[in-house]
Amino acid sequence: MPAAPHPPTRESTSRFVTVDGTRLHYHEAGTGPEVLLCIHGGAPGASGWGNFGTNLAELSRHARVLVVDLPGYGRSDTIDLTGGKYRPQADVFASMLTELGIERASVVGLATGGAVAIAMALHHAERVDRLVLVSSAGGVPLFSTMPSEGQKAIRSYYAGEGPSREKMRAYLRMMMFDPGLVTDALVEERYLESVAGGEERRAAAESAGVPAEPLWQELGRIAAPTLIVWGTENRVQGFDNALFLLKQIPDAQLHLFKRTGLWVPHERASEFTRLVLGFLAERPAAPAPV
Repeated sequence: MPAAPHPPTRESTSRFVTVDGTRLHYHEAGTGPEVLLCIHGGAPGASGWGNFGTNLAELSRHARVLVVDLPGYGRSDTIDLTGGKYRPQADVFASMLTELGIERASVVGLATGGAVAIAMALHHAERVDRLVLVSSAGGVPLFSTMPSEGQKAIRSYYAGEGPSREKMRAYLRMMMFDPGLVTDALVEERYLESVAGGEERRAAAESAGVPAEPLWQELGRIAAPTLIVWGTENRVQGFDNALFLLKQIPDAQLHLFKRTGLWVPHERASEFTRLVLGFLAERPAAPAPV
């Protein structure tokens, strides 16, 4: 019998591609005609592997999976975001698909990555088969107080005395429902990512002062079949945002997890992976615009 394939690791899947002078870092695993592009969130210490590494092994058994580092995060270069917070990143990832010879992909976006995925579905509709929005930015809170507890924690992380392991531990405990998931190893990993690259890189990544485009006004134009995934204990983006997305996106369905916070792919790893794979297998892809 042939030996079982080795599971994908951070090192074995690491790749770089240069798009319009910007060097992007991503992780790649799996083969086949189905392509899945995963875009992580924009909180301090976030990265592609950090947000989706838990899911990569199983997802890559069924599709070619690209887990990107947002510009200015992980090992990706920064880009100019003065023209908007989400559209420039969507443009970069659409160009990345072109550079890799990929015509269309299904896009999974978490938090900030969800807003980037929405921007791709709006402005590069011909490249997006299906859309999975997880704890996504880009909607409108119907009854949550804004800014939320989580948004305040994110904005204050670099303020005052600056980043620290204690601040990171407090943020992770707030972000996830189960405090047992906040291990010393996870705190250390996220803290080290949060201080990598220095102040200039951090400021570029956080896009301070750049207004977010009002994506919520255009959600009705999304053609791609959309799966919305949320945790009811999300203290960064309340699940009322999910209800708004469900109402506005023409072809959408919603899955809510109880006892779950923002980081659904980590907190509900196996269930999340099965949910995404089932959605990709059962839903017809959006027709390419003529």
